Amino acid sequence: MSQEADALRAWLGLLKASNSLKKSVDTNFRSDFGLSISRFDVLAALDRAPETGFRAGELSQLLMVTEGNTTQVTAPLIRDGLVKRTKADDDGRVAYFRLTSKGRKVFDRMAAQNRRHISNALADLSSEDLTTLRNILGKIRVPIRDSVVRKDAA
Repeated sequence: MSQEADALRAWLGLLKASNSLKKSVDTNFRSDFGLSISRFDVLAALDRAPETGFRAGELSQLLMVTEGNTTQVTAPLIRDGLVKRTKADDDGRVAYFRLTSKGRKVFDRMAAQNRRHISNALADLSSEDLTTLRNILGKIRVPIRDSVVRKDAA
């Protein structure tokens, strides 16, 4: 089999495993918290934000989505009191997003559940297997952020 065919088979296996795990996590989040994995991703990004929060553009880059998609996914989080959107003092056109205290509590519970879920899902892998997997995944060279930024700028 050629290197190209091997690469495609490996990619398909990676995609299948990733999609399966993502769907499982999403199902659990929706059932237990009424939130999707996309909304969890927003909460996770904002958990790492400075006290002032992230500007919409910064949040979009972290999530690797368009600003329009960021607005769409944050709206229900704002409505539910998990995320606060504020305008910059010096420029009313600039919006900042940050977690509320309620949002931080929900995120902490979701993150704890996620750690347990992922740990259980990967329980058949040894520590050595997990290290090997991380090393292999680290070798994949795809300029994801660059392609998202270029696409948005076009």
